Amino acid sequence: IFKAFMYSSKMVRASYQFLQDGAVDVDGWLTGLLAERIGRITNTHFTTGVGANQPSGIANDSTSGVAGATGQTTTVTWDDLISLEHSVGSAYRRQGARYMFADATLQAIRKLKDGNGLYLWQPSQPTGGFPSTVNGFPYTINDDVAAMAASARSIFFGALRKYLIRDVRGFTLMRLEERYAELLQVAFLGFSRHDGALIDAGANPVKYYSNSAS
Repeated sequence: IFKAFMYSSKMVRASYQFLQDGAVDVDGWLTGLLAERIGRITNTHFTTGVGANQPSGIANDSTSGVAGATGQTTTVTWDDLISLEHSVGSAYRRQGARYMFADATLQAIRKLKDGNGLYLWQPSQPTGGFPSTVNGFPYTINDDVAAMAASARSIFFGALRKYLIRDVRGFTLMRLEERYAELLQVAFLGFSRHDGALIDAGANPVKYYSNSAS
């Protein structure tokens, strides 16, 4: 069952002078800014939401795949990544599985080295740059995923497409001409309605790596 939780950009007031002097489409410009504001909070809830008066995020709906060994409060090993991949059913691995983690976690993975001091993660192109996959699986950077810390659910892997998002008609911008007319101001207010949940959660299509508690 998908609900439709209301999200508001909160009210923004603009002076008539600004509206008259602006060299841009103010309505369109504000629509983009206020929609981005809502996009940030919904992404947080789609990631870590608890399901009470907000969507149930993927961190809440997924299950544990691998836990870091004692001392790995801010680290992960290459073996952990392989174990995380195999903690997800092979059917889901074949159906577009991918990683999701914060940019700080990407940095930590890129620094993993073998016993000879060579980086385990090599660029996918001869010219260098960021590899596009981890162990052949693509990844998504989501800075609402917890950075690696004690007990943090810092890396997700699996069929992320199984997390479905309901968007109800998209973003709506309201322009309130009269409310602050005596102040020569126009108010703008944006809102939209959303929900999200991990489908087939009982079959564990997405699992996470959690850092050690100590």
